[in-house]
Amino acid sequence: MKTLREVVIALAILEAGWIAFDGARAIVVGEYLEPRIGRYGGELGPWTRVARAAGIAPRSTLMKGILVGYGLVWLGVALAFARGAGWAWWGMVLAAASAFWYSTLGVPINLLQLLLLTAVRRDL
Repeated sequence: MKTLREVVIALAILEAGWIAFDGARAIVVGEYLEPRIGRYGGELGPWTRVARAAGIAPRSTLMKGILVGYGLVWLGVALAFARGAGWAWWGMVLAAASAFWYSTLGVPINLLQLLLLTAVRRDL
């Protein structure tokens, strides 16, 4: 089960790290990273619909801060999970389940994390 935990942690670091990086970069540079070509070239991700529905402008400093905060909190939960904190399993489930709004690429990553977390939980 150690390997499953490591995969869950790696996936969380990948996704949470990207979310925090994208928000931080947008604060510093002024713009998010956007695809340049393809169907979604020049567009922000599907998370912008959630932001707009919540009344937050996607390119606002508030939204950039929310992305940084969400990513950093998730990274903190992943660290606690790696260190064996009992509450961190629930935190990882909440963080992965709550990230479906961010990216269509993140959906399979989130699903995999949730499945692996379920498998890990059986052995706790």
